[in-house]
Amino acid sequence: MEFSDQDLRLVLNRALRSVCIAIVLLTPILWVAWGWRSMLMFLVGGAIAATGILEWRQLMTAVLARLNQLGTDIQGTNVPGTGAPSTPRPMGPVLFWFFARLLAAAAVLYVSLRSLDGKVAALLIGLALALVALFIEAIRLFHAWSA
Repeated sequence: MEFSDQDLRLVLNRALRSVCIAIVLLTPILWVAWGWRSMLMFLVGGAIAATGILEWRQLMTAVLARLNQLGTDIQGTNVPGTGAPSTPRPMGPVLFWFFARLLAAAAVLYVSLRSLDGKVAALLIGLALALVALFIEAIRLFHAWSA
């Protein structure tokens, strides 16, 4: 079984959908259990997790477009059957926004930890949503390949 660029995009989209569903389901539970400040910290962590998946999707799309460009021959024409694009998306803007998001996430984390008196566990639960969603997708892929 081959894992294509489209398969990666679908996996990341499913992981993003899982994170959004978890945010919607856990927000009222954490609000009732730990209060509104902890709920806000959870939302901050969840938003960082969701934007992280989006940024990784964009970064991987740009990298895979570059790798697909290697499917061209020496004269620069596409080799039949590779589906290589003629001009891939430039890496500079993609990398800039990737690192800008990382800096923005660090700033938002710092501000939320300093200004909100909520539970740090709520923030960590929100941040862990992306890891859990990607882990579930990895298990699904492993199960599909081994079956």
